[in-house]
Amino acid sequence: MKKRRLGTSAIVVSEIGMGTMTFGSSCDEATALRIMDLAYDSGIDFFDTAEIYPVPPEAKWVHRTEDIVGKWLKGKPRDSVLIATKVCGPGHGWFVPPVRSGKTALDRKNIQIAIEGSLRRLGTDYIDLYQTHWPDHDMNYENAMETLTELEADGTIRAAGCSNETAWGLMKAIQTSEKYGFIKYQQDPCVNCRVHESCKRNRDVCCGPCACME
Repeated sequence: MKKRRLGTSAIVVSEIGMGTMTFGSSCDEATALRIMDLAYDSGIDFFDTAEIYPVPPEAKWVHRTEDIVGKWLKGKPRDSVLIATKVCGPGHGWFVPPVRSGKTALDRKNIQIAIEGSLRRLGTDYIDLYQTHWPDHDMNYENAMETLTELEADGTIRAAGCSNETAWGLMKAIQTSEKYGFIKYQQDPCVNCRVHESCKRNRDVCCGPCACME
């Protein structure tokens, strides 16, 4: 399995990552555990989840994916697996987040509540890659980036990233990080990136080559 560095961080991951967003909904627990075993045995060491998984995001099974990944993780040496998870930002009308009564945001309070829950469900004391999940362009980015910086400083996370961000939002985050010396996003698994080539160019300039699928 080929490896790729995650941005400019110290983390080197398998070129192929294992996504888990259906684990606990359309994919039952037993099947999910077998899939993760097969991926791990094939050389994949990068596993991605989120606090609102599985999809579709519904209260009846929210958090189930992290629970399943946490159960699986107990049977593996923790330092042999790179875990990525996400804090849910606002749904902006696309969906109602089934956490925190739907009032999700990317501020200090929400990030702290989210990561404490993820750590508990995953059964770990640190996250390798912690990502913001859905942007909040109307709020200032200083709050989120400062909080992520503090989490890195105390060893709770090793690197930060973003998911479903736009080119404009990614540049705003990078600008904030450079201005205040905050943590910089190292990865951008972005739906919108695949639509807008400009986002890829901006990401590469700011973050350098990363572990995103090209």
